[in-house]
Amino acid sequence: MTTETLQVLQPGSDLFGLRGFNFSMRISEESEMFIDHIRNMRILEAMCGPGRFGRELLQLGVQRVIFHDGYETMTAHARNQALTVMQVGQSIDTITSSADNIPHPDNGFDLIVCHNSTHQLSSIDKLSKVMKEFLRLTVPGGHIVIADYQRATTPEFLRALEERLQWTKPEIVPLLTPTFMAAFSKEEFGHISQSLPGIQKWSVIDAEPPVLTPQMQKRVEADPVKGHLLDYSSISQRVIIQKQRI
Repeated sequence: MTTETLQVLQPGSDLFGLRGFNFSMRISEESEMFIDHIRNMRILEAMCGPGRFGRELLQLGVQRVIFHDGYETMTAHARNQALTVMQVGQSIDTITSSADNIPHPDNGFDLIVCHNSTHQLSSIDKLSKVMKEFLRLTVPGGHIVIADYQRATTPEFLRALEERLQWTKPEIVPLLTPTFMAAFSKEEFGHISQSLPGIQKWSVIDAEPPVLTPQMQKRVEADPVKGHLLDYSSISQRVIIQKQRI
């Protein structure tokens, strides 16, 4: 049997510190201003490939995006496609280099995003070096977000992968299966995140289906490759890292 104690407020007491707030004035929560917040971020799309993610950020109103890739063909393509959606006041740039040696000053980005690319790295040692480089480039308190396929052996993973391949064009299946063999596991990402100095918080989780707007739902329904939506199932993972504050 437990006994709960009810706190009795004495007249004039300010137990919760509410007396100093002006409730006559409405102040929006920071979470409601998320889009305004990311608009002013300095964002790097690392290992960008065609640069789709950075392009979507520009369409959301982000003012400055830098596209990075190891191949000039991809950074040139990313730039050309970004130019088609840019608005007044927005700017872009490109960097072509190895992912573990990006020629840019320390603490240069508020956010680094890397989408469906880390599985292309040759080894877990290379992945560790790349993540260390991402940390160098991120401002203290800034974030790194990596989204990619994962390699796993759980029944849930295997079922989701089978479903993904069922919705994949037959000629793509022999190319997609090796991608999952090359992907890193959640445990491997977790081990690196735990071992690298300078990380304040980190999380490695299964991807979850997104909540789609009506416009995006129409695009998904029109997509001939229905398996694309399954890329947000447990066959994929999300790595979120916050750099240690000074």
